[in-house]
Amino acid sequence: MPLRAYEPLQPPCRLCGQGFEILEPASAPALEACPRCGAGVRLKAVAPLNTPKVTRPPSITDAKAAGFTVLKRTAGGEYEKQ
Repeated sequence: MPLRAYEPLQPPCRLCGQGFEILEPASAPALEACPRCGAGVRLKAVAPLNTPKVTRPPSITDAKAAGFTVLKRTAGGEYEKQ
């Protein structure tokens, strides 16, 4: 179920403040009134997510620089540090 954010039509509401979030099924219609106080509400615009752009796969050097221990699998099925 997605988390939907709502804001009051006439902020600030004494009970809800600047808005509220509620878990609702994706198929449910948007609320028109606050479940706590009954005031009119609308869906709040959600900001897009900021995700890093991966231009190339991480290298062993990058992993070591980030502080990770890089292991290599040997023919015998054991791991050793690189």
